[in-house]
Amino acid sequence: MLEPWNDKSVLPPPINTSPCQINFSIKELKSGCNTIIRVLSKQSPLHKESAIFSRFLYKFDKKFRNDIGYRNFKKVYTALRKYLSLTLLKDVQNFIDVLPANNEVKPYLPTRQMLQYILVKIVTFSKLMYRITVCSKQAAIFYLNRIKLGESHWMCLMPYALLCRIWSMVLVLLQHSCNWYNQLYPFLKHLPYKGLDFLPKEYQLPVDLEEWINLKNINQAGRLEWSQKLNVNVESVIMVEDEEGDVSENLLKYVNNINKNKDSDDETEIQIVLPKQDVQSEIVSNEKYDEGVAISRETFKTMMNLPSTVTNPAVSKIKENHAIENVTNRDSLLKFIENEEEFRNKSNDISLTGHLSFMQWQALKMTLLKLDGSLDTRKLEKKFKRIWQAKCLDYV
Repeated sequence: MLEPWNDKSVLPPPINTSPCQINFSIKELKSGCNTIIRVLSKQSPLHKESAIFSRFLYKFDKKFRNDIGYRNFKKVYTALRKYLSLTLLKDVQNFIDVLPANNEVKPYLPTRQMLQYILVKIVTFSKLMYRITVCSKQAAIFYLNRIKLGESHWMCLMPYALLCRIWSMVLVLLQHSCNWYNQLYPFLKHLPYKGLDFLPKEYQLPVDLEEWINLKNINQAGRLEWSQKLNVNVESVIMVEDEEGDVSENLLKYVNNINKNKDSDDETEIQIVLPKQDVQSEIVSNEKYDEGVAISRETFKTMMNLPSTVTNPAVSKIKENHAIENVTNRDSLLKFIENEEEFRNKSNDISLTGHLSFMQWQALKMTLLKLDGSLDTRKLEKKFKRIWQAKCLDYV
């Protein structure tokens, strides 16, 4: 059975009032409800960020669909959509309309079930804010890791900044929701109970929402437990202070004892491995050892009928021709780009743009291909060297 705050099919109780003696300040109850309306009616920045979220999901769905950080990114967007479909602002406004004026002699107060419904909606709101906070933190961890590694950093900076903005806004709303709940909960006992039960019989609303949602440890939520992390258990014996009240010496003694035990274990292992029997070594005589006769390389080639080594002048010729000084016209520019593309694919040392990434090389190549072939040699060389300096040499 779903709890009421997690059940989307829960219907609000009927609007009903009954006469009751006032044992509390209606002004405080109205003030608490007006605070909720005032805060929720000024969340246009959060709504704009939610719209940007949908654009990022459309843009990055194909590239990062299998990424763990992107999956948490989608969870944040799902929680934001549920927040946008939440009718807390409308429900609180309806509750305020039923409240009587401050100067009425025999006021008619709303039922307790109506206030319970408002509190349940506040709990739903706080749980959504808590989920957005945790998922945005987990997604930001993966995007920040990509930025540090330089892997698709140009596609991770904007989602990371968006997650940071969402996290800061939602964390403030989460604190507000806890204050709203704690401010309205004491008024339950003063309102009249009339009609059918709104909540299940065994269900009880939390007394303190901040403690129930564990807001104090919100910074610990969302942290990832890495498999490489090891928990080191230190024995309580080594933490006992010595006569002079120094704990560090006891720690050093403990470490020394561990090292001694390791050394003794290693010695025993070596003694077990070594054989106890005396090994008789055989003396090898050097009388029949043939040192051979030294021959020259040319003699060896004539004996084996090997062809003489042929030097390939094509490599040195290509290396000499592959230079930016040889680009003088459109044809030489295309040949230069073709050779550079081939050298980059083969990771050849002749490549002049080996320090550039794939995207940087693509940007440089497209800029060079846009050069007008009708220019004379001087203007073409001047523009080529300017582009080469800006997009290649400055990235070194």
